[in-house]
Amino acid sequence: MTNVTIVGGGLTGGTLAYALAQKGLKVALIDQIDPKAPLISDGRSFALSRSSYNIFSKLGMWPEAATPITSIHTSDGVLPRWVDYEAQDVKGEPLGYVVDSALLKKNISEKVLSSKNIKLYAPARVVAFKREGALTQVETEAEECIESPLCIAADGKSSALRKWADIPLTRWAYDQVAIVCNMTHSRPHNHRGFEHFLPSGPLALVPRPGNESGLVWSIQEEKAKVLLSLSDTAFAEEVQAAFGEALGKLKLSSQRFSYPLGVCLPRQLIDTRLALVGDAAHTFHPVAGQGLNVGLRDVATLVDILTEAFSLGLDLGSQTILKQYQRQRRLDIYFMALLMDGFVRAFSTQSRSIARVRSLGFGMVRNIPPLKRFMIRHAMGSTGHVPYLARD
Repeated sequence: MTNVTIVGGGLTGGTLAYALAQKGLKVALIDQIDPKAPLISDGRSFALSRSSYNIFSKLGMWPEAATPITSIHTSDGVLPRWVDYEAQDVKGEPLGYVVDSALLKKNISEKVLSSKNIKLYAPARVVAFKREGALTQVETEAEECIESPLCIAADGKSSALRKWADIPLTRWAYDQVAIVCNMTHSRPHNHRGFEHFLPSGPLALVPRPGNESGLVWSIQEEKAKVLLSLSDTAFAEEVQAAFGEALGKLKLSSQRFSYPLGVCLPRQLIDTRLALVGDAAHTFHPVAGQGLNVGLRDVATLVDILTEAFSLGLDLGSQTILKQYQRQRRLDIYFMALLMDGFVRAFSTQSRSIARVRSLGFGMVRNIPPLKRFMIRHAMGSTGHVPYLARD
């Protein structure tokens, strides 16, 4: 008997499947991509919070090549204002870690493939989703029908299961595209990350191994088209002009990728015998790089709830269980989405009056230590309800 069906074997879906399997649950994992296939980097470097580090470490997935972030410099692109967040602000702990997406996916796939409690359907595409009585039924293109009392949608921001369940959405688009790549530099980063809030959109550089950093530049769509059409050298010059000389001479060291930006928030995280996690449950602007971290907190919370219910012999797909998950996750998701949206709207303007308000905000964070520590610890996933997997 399959206890849980998970559709989507990406970073959140794969992690959730393995975490539940480790607790003794029988998991069916359906994914369109074969985890045995060679991994191709999508250019992303994930900035992972302390809670994400705890989750991956406890599951044996943490990559040794992760780069700690010991300080973050944030600055305003209109007025000369900045805030430096330091490890000493939170008892010397790293503020986060940077991991290459392909390396992380490799570690997760290896754990999924090693688990006897996970039945993998991949590559497989879901063509139908039904709920009858106490069971969900997921049908694949190969006419396989998987039954379980609970189905979890981890199938991304365009979730098919969410659409089939007809869950209403709150969404809006930004006239921005995220350009993602890696840059080498002549000066060492010393484990320092940078977030420059420019009028054209935020530009972030996060430390990778050696003298390399991962770039995420969120910029207007038309400008992004121009930047993506430039030669490697010309593109690096544009980044240099926008970023400055803090890391010395910059050079492009990877392929460039681009992703359209927007916000998508389902008005509910659950439906009849269905729960949403990861990008299926929330997508928002990548400023501060919190998307995967929030998704992993979904995972840790759901593992706590389902493990306890399983040990008590309860119906894993009951509304009582699912409402508990929604209640524990909703505030964190909405808070982060609105905070990121507020950052983008407040900083993506050259208005001097708004810039003065921003200046006041920078001053408050710099001069009120409890406020500064709260912002750091929330980004680290160390405030509010912290499930077992995410705890120190």
